[in-house]
Amino acid sequence: MPVTVGQVLAAPAVQAGHPELLCAPDRLDRSVRWVHVFEGADPANLLSGGELLLTTLIALPDDPGEQRAYVRALADAGAVALVVELGRRFAKVPDVMVAEAATAELPVIALHKVVKFVRITEAVHAQIVDEQHDLLTFSRRVHEAFTEFGVEGANAQEIVDRTAAMAGTAVVLEDLGHEVVAHALAGASASEVLHDWSARSRLVPEGAGTRADTEQGWLLADVGPRQGVWGRLVLAGSAAVPEPAARMLLERAAQALAVARLLERDVASVRARAHARLLGELLHARGADEEDLRAAAGALGLAPASRYLAVCVAPVQPAVAPDRATATSTGFLAGPHPDQDLAETVAAAAATAKLSALVAPVEDGVVGAVLALTGKLTEATALDRLARALDGSPLRHVRAAVRERDGLVLAGSDLAEATYVARAAALMPGGRRPAYYRITDIGIRGLLMLLGDDARVTAFAERELQPLLVHDAKHGTGLVEVLRQYLEAGGNIAALARTSHLSRQALYARLRSIERVLGAHLSDAETRTGLHVALLAKDVGAG
Repeated sequence: MPVTVGQVLAAPAVQAGHPELLCAPDRLDRSVRWVHVFEGADPANLLSGGELLLTTLIALPDDPGEQRAYVRALADAGAVALVVELGRRFAKVPDVMVAEAATAELPVIALHKVVKFVRITEAVHAQIVDEQHDLLTFSRRVHEAFTEFGVEGANAQEIVDRTAAMAGTAVVLEDLGHEVVAHALAGASASEVLHDWSARSRLVPEGAGTRADTEQGWLLADVGPRQGVWGRLVLAGSAAVPEPAARMLLERAAQALAVARLLERDVASVRARAHARLLGELLHARGADEEDLRAAAGALGLAPASRYLAVCVAPVQPAVAPDRATATSTGFLAGPHPDQDLAETVAAAAATAKLSALVAPVEDGVVGAVLALTGKLTEATALDRLARALDGSPLRHVRAAVRERDGLVLAGSDLAEATYVARAAALMPGGRRPAYYRITDIGIRGLLMLLGDDARVTAFAERELQPLLVHDAKHGTGLVEVLRQYLEAGGNIAALARTSHLSRQALYARLRSIERVLGAHLSDAETRTGLHVALLAKDVGAG
């Protein structure tokens, strides 16, 4: 731990001088960066902050104004304490200096017996050097660990696990919606660390950079670039390493997580990588040379055709439990590309249906395919064959199609629309699903799905619902759920009373509470729209 003023005061070399603390007893926890001996009248220009000053004040003038100025200059320069040896210049520290130091919260310590300053500096500097050596050693261990992660392509859970092991305390990675996406308990219980996580996390004030929250006892760091922060990494307990070391570890881990999210894209085979590369080119191929792309596709086994069709498949997301703090990680956190199994299933289904296709993951959560409509094969026939072949798969999924095109470039550009439709369709309410979704089947959920990777959407949802979420967290009310039911009922109190089994009077009382907490009127159409969009955005984000 960093050496503090209190530890210096307790050191045997200082105790030998019979020290007396004259002011600022509550500031003894200040960290001492260095000990400096100075006998001039203006030490401020020699200080850079964090120094403990040793002096006899032998050169200090008698003028009270200059004595006050001396103390002010020390405080302004960032000195953490003033130690004065009495007897050579003053029998006691001048009262004006003590008063000024008390105002500036600068501890002043009087030594009533003569001591050799060199013994104090040697003792304190030895402690400081030992602490710096320990920090340097720990820093090297952190650097080696995270460099190894960079080389091996560690996923987020591995990074969180190692961070917790090195910090000696629980570590939690959360998104902007305060949902846990990875955690390591470091010996603590899940109920202790993760219970009611989202509600507790919302009570932590927003900030920037690495920061401490004394209320929760957490140390937090943002994850992601400055203009694109997508999560927070939290040391959720007392670290077993000094605070500077914990900060350095947390910042390094946050950087590693940001890089992992950018780099973690794994494809199982050379063929799959080739398909993925070509489909990626087709996504942005508008204006590209048709013949070049047909040649590249032919080299990968796509049959020559005059018409092509873009299709995308996305896995149906499982229902999200109310307490997502213990949910398993998804997406880039899961290690190998989570869509590769689905890509292999789609490729196998295309082969079973006797369809020539390029198949590969085109985006996290979506597998894309470009089908060659050879000969007299129609769009409807191709989709029907592929649907029947896919229906035998145990993987729950949805399919999205656009329209047949006369060229490969046009069909490839349709992958963007099909991807958007498939991702949105995967989050649509359950029930009987169509064989294929089209763009006309997707409403506002689709728009939110399209914007789901934008942190501004999450920030909007949090901003709109924050007062209600905090109120529910503090008081155990269920106002957010009442608001959801009210909006889904289209504001029809009679219908809501029937489905919620609450009286109209009770519903009106709760709606008035919602309006009071939000500071808004639910009779305003724009207010209702904004709140409904915010709730849908949180549903999409949870999915």
